[in-house]
Order: sequence, then C-alpha cells, then structure tokens
Amino acid sequence: MDQQQQFLCLENANNLSSVDFEKLLCLGFQQIVSPPPFSLLDEQDTCIENLQSETSSHSCYGRSSLTNDPRSDPRLFADGASIKYSLRMNSGQTPKVRYASLDKLLERLMDARFLGVEYLNTFLLTYRCFTDGHTVLGYIINTYYDALAKLPDNGVPESPSYLPKNNIFEKQSPPPRHSLTSIGSESVFMAAKYYSEVAMRVFNVIKSWISKYYQDFVSDPSLHQRLMIFLDQVASNESNMTQCGRKAVNIIHRSLALQEASSAAYPIEDIYNHYFNKSGDYSCLSNLVVDCEVMAQQLTILEHWALTEIAPNEFLDKSWVKDKERAPHICSIMQRCDKMSNMVASEVLSGETASTRAKTITRWINVATLCKKYNNFASLLQVVAGLTFSAIQRLKYTWCIVPQEIKSELNSLKEVVSVANRFKNMKAEIKRCDPPCVPYVGVYLADLISIEEGVQNLNSNGLINFAKMRMLAHTILEIRLYQQTYYDLKVVPDVIKHILVNCSNALCEDKIFERSYTLEPRNQRSPAIEHGASCA
Repeated sequence: MDQQQQFLCLENANNLSSVDFEKLLCLGFQQIVSPPPFSLLDEQDTCIENLQSETSSHSCYGRSSLTNDPRSDPRLFADGASIKYSLRMNSGQTPKVRYASLDKLLERLMDARFLGVEYLNTFLLTYRCFTDGHTVLGYIINTYYDALAKLPDNGVPESPSYLPKNNIFEKQSPPPRHSLTSIGSESVFMAAKYYSEVAMRVFNVIKSWISKYYQDFVSDPSLHQRLMIFLDQVASNESNMTQCGRKAVNIIHRSLALQEASSAAYPIEDIYNHYFNKSGDYSCLSNLVVDCEVMAQQLTILEHWALTEIAPNEFLDKSWVKDKERAPHICSIMQRCDKMSNMVASEVLSGETASTRAKTITRWINVATLCKKYNNFASLLQVVAGLTFSAIQRLKYTWCIVPQEIKSELNSLKEVVSVANRFKNMKAEIKRCDPPCVPYVGVYLADLISIEEGVQNLNSNGLINFAKMRMLAHTILEIRLYQQTYYDLKVVPDVIKHILVNCSNALCEDKIFERSYTLEPRNQRSPAIEHGASCA
C-alpha cells in the first residue's frame, strides 16, 4: 500500500463499511503471491520495500502494525537474554541471528518486519533439529487468530483455534475482540492493517512450507489434517473481512495439488517398484545392447529420480549413519552406487577374450564421458569406480588393447571424481555447471558430517545455534536446487529395466576378483591375444 492509498483510507476511516474493509484488506493482501524465487544464498529482505510506511502504532497490536524498514531501527537487533546476533550482515544489511530461544525464532518467523528469504528457508529446513512440525504450525495458527481477535466485532464469527491434545484436535475459544464502539475509526484502520500484514505473513509462510517441504505433511498425516482444518476454517468464514484470506487459502490449495502431482515428474517409479516386486520376467533384457547416448540418458534419469526422492530431513543429524530408517533414500542411493560399480566391472569381466573386454571398457568410458556432458556426476563416479577396481586395473593384457586416447579420457575423468580434498575437483565442476545436475550425494554428506561434529546445536546458555542451522541449510539447499530442476529426457522403460536387472545380477566383490584371476592368472607369461599380438 503506497502513501496515497494510506492517506485516502485514513481520510475515509469514519465511513468504513464491511465492503470497505474488504477493499482495504485486498490492498494489504496484494502481496500474497508465490514465494520468492529459489536461490542458494538469497538473503535479500525481498518484501521490505512493500511494507514501508511512515505511520506506526504501539497500542494493542503488540508491535508496529504498519511495518517500517527494520534497518532503520537498530533496537530490533539488540542482543538480549534469549537472542544473540552475529556481527556479520546479510545482503539486506541487517544482522543475522546467531543464537536464540525457540520462542524468539518462532516470533521472528512470523514478524512481518523480517521477511528475509534466507531466514525463512533456513528455519523451514532445519526446525526439525530443535522442535517439531506441530509446534511450528501451532504457533502460525495462533498468530493468525491473535491478529483476527484484534479486529472490531462487526459481525465476524469467532474463529476457533485447533490445538493437538492426546492426538485429538479440540476447539479452543479465541481471545475476545474489540467492539466498534470501543475504538476510534483510526484504530479500526490500524487493526485491519495489522490483521492484513499478519495474515499475509501467515499464508506466505504456509505456502513456502508446502511448496518446499511438502514431505513434512506426507510423513505426518496428523500435521496435514491440522493444516487442512485451519485452512477450512479460514475459507468457511462468512465475513467480507476475510475474503482475501479465502483467496489466499485457494492459492495454498492449488499449491498442495501441484505438490501431490509433482511426484509423477519421472514415470519410472512404477518401473522400479514393479521390478523389485519381482513382477514379470526381465531376464531377456540382461543382454540388451544399448547405445552409449541412450545409456547415459537413462542413467541420468534414474539417478535424478533417486535424488528427488530424498526428503530434506534425511540430511539432518547424520541420520544416514545413526538411524538408517530415518534416511532410507540416502542409504538406497549409497547401496546402488556400489551395485552400479559392480555392474560395470561385471560387464567387463563377462567377456571371454581380451578384445571383448577392451571393447566393453571403451564403451563404458564413452558412457561416463556422456554422463559428464549431462552433469550426471553420480553415474560418472559409479562408472569410473567400476573401471578402476583393482580387479579390473590388473587386466594388463586387456588394457593394452584399449586405445590410448580412451585411456587418457579415463584419466581425465578420474581427476574429476577424485576424493582428494573432500572431492574438491567435483565440487568445482558442479559449481561451474548449469542445472539440471545430478551431484554425487556423498560429496555433501561429508560436508554435513563435518558441520554436525564440529558445531553444537545449543550454546552454553541453552540457546539454539542458528548459525549452525544456516551452515546446514546452505549445504542442503544446494542439493534442493538440483532436486527441483528436472531433465527434459525421454524415459526408455526397457533400458531402465536393463540397468536394474544387471545391477541386481552384478557379481559381488569377491566374485569379481575370482573372475579376474580366472581370465588373466597371475604371472601369465604369453597370453593368447587376438591376431597373435602380444603385450609386454
């Protein structure tokens, strides 16, 4: 709302009707749109300029109802017993929260004066480290009803708050509202403006939560039920005052529908489940001859689908180490990484002659090169790992047939996936590429373990270490970027099945060594190589 609109509203405050209230709130709710575009380090207070005003109120509304630019009031960033700020500034030139109590973090989340994208993203991603979804949603709901209760009683039906008690949702009466006769016309305007700001913040936080972390509601049906009860209550309110609220709820419902449909982005989940349920005979696909380009594309689709399956909470608290049931998709990816490497080695060793094995090695190096072209670093590492098994590298008479330029290409790829300095080279390659991309998850797991083990969740005074939460969020949000950017590639079901069959049938490490020594025994002096060639 600009200054001219504020002036007109104040001039006509004495004549505000229910229709006028609706128009007034519509002005306030113009900001209820999709959440700001996702970025890794976007710390801009993107909505500050939309909430600037010269008028403020410190009456019954608890804080300024016409929000000022927080940068103009250093008192907002003064250290206290329950909150400590960092000396570092974000890009909006406001101090970052370093330590805080849970109450202070929740208060800041819902305070319309602090609309930085970084804080919202960090909180919604990491709150699981220090609280739970019901606590967060309960605070959001109560914030909305507290603001609604401050509106004048002009026929708006009382809106109940729902709080969990013994897993049952019970209705609780909201605080009493003021009557039109007890407050002046200017206060009527201030109450309406305060409500519009709070409601705008409530609905934007909910929409961001749904659009970015919908899995929270899928994994906890009671949390989903509680959210739906709240949205239904807002939508069913008969008052014109909450007309904008109902519009916002419709936007949130559409966001929910989009999230439910997004799981079908890649039509391979049914293929995957169908195979592992042992439905159908796929043995005929094990010897399928697949073009290198098609193989690289299908490996990319398969790995990116697996990446998108990982829920954000799986990356927190080293769950893939402490409790694998809390990180099923991370564990599945790590297991399949080993199986894929074994599959590559097994295919090489399936050749009876050195020439056949050399052709298989060449083919897989070409596939690895194409995976790099598609920014598929997960499959790139798997293929290179399979080709650099000591059981494969020892095949002296096989490697001497592989063209030198192909071996040079493999050496170049080995540099990319080197584990030296915690995958320094791969990290550099990932940062240089444009999404879509499939990073190797292990790169990030090593960084997350370092953060978890090096920094405590609470400081000596029992305050939550929000600086640590930002470090965790920075790493996880980078993965989220790649999860949410999809490839425009066509699924070839038979090739996906071929990959799954061969992964399942791959030799174990002991069998790989056994087969390697059978094909090229130790101290073999003059192996029979095709066309009478020899290898020194």
